Amino acid sequence: MKFAKLGFNSKVINVISVNDSDCYDAQNNIDAEIGRQYLENLTNYPNWVMIKDTHNTWGIGHTYLEDEDVFKPKQPYPSWTYNSATNVWEAPVARPTDKDVWDESTQSWV
Repeated sequence: MKFAKLGFNSKVINVISVNDSDCYDAQNNIDAEIGRQYLENLTNYPNWVMIKDTHNTWGIGHTYLEDEDVFKPKQPYPSWTYNSATNVWEAPVARPTDKDVWDESTQSWV
């Protein structure tokens, strides 16, 4: 199991793997809270969240949004806006199929 260590403003500051056996409840089911408590006892740090299979994006620098149970990616460019319905940052101009690099200075795809 992977757990994200959350710092200031719920930013992911580290990701650590633990054995599944360290997350089992009394019925041998994976329990996120047991895993969190295990890591808290091991590291003396309280703010951990289990990364689930349903989390399609996560990483250091992402922000964990507890109410939505998603990891919001880092903003790639200042002009991009976050779409909370899709959990992706979107450019102010739609990406053409033949271009794949964003130029922030010209606000265009090149």
